[in-house]
Amino acid sequence: MFLQIIVRPDPHLTAEALRHRLRRPVLLARLAGWALLGLALLRHLHGDGLNYTLLLAGVALAVVVPMFLLNGGARRALRDGGPTTIEVSADGVACSTVESRHAYAWNAFTHVDHLPGQLVLGIGSGRFVQIPTRGISAEQIHQVLTTAATHGIPLNRG
Repeated sequence: MFLQIIVRPDPHLTAEALRHRLRRPVLLARLAGWALLGLALLRHLHGDGLNYTLLLAGVALAVVVPMFLLNGGARRALRDGGPTTIEVSADGVACSTVESRHAYAWNAFTHVDHLPGQLVLGIGSGRFVQIPTRGISAEQIHQVLTTAATHGIPLNRG
């Protein structure tokens, strides 16, 4: 093990990681919602009357679905609230709380996002492991990124 840190969940970092991770589904929902709202407006302006189904579906897709995705994801990620021990080794990454321990081999990760204040290791299906970079040196960050790259995990700079 070359890095072990104990951190408390940071709601701001978690929200940023979720926004970054879910940007494509949120963008698609918003675009579809705005398209439905535009269609409802065009039908109204054309004289067909206001289509409440299109209007409600547009609002749901443009506002409610993104809010649900981001807020629900943040609540799930911050549910524990207690300190988490993150261990990074040549074999993978492990996260431990009082209630549980999750260990992931490097081949479980699909990508690494280097965001301000954190490294986000994507697992797939919207799941990820956060490694806050506050309190660790630039050399340790480089070591984590190099180890990930050695195992063929692509790096995305946020």
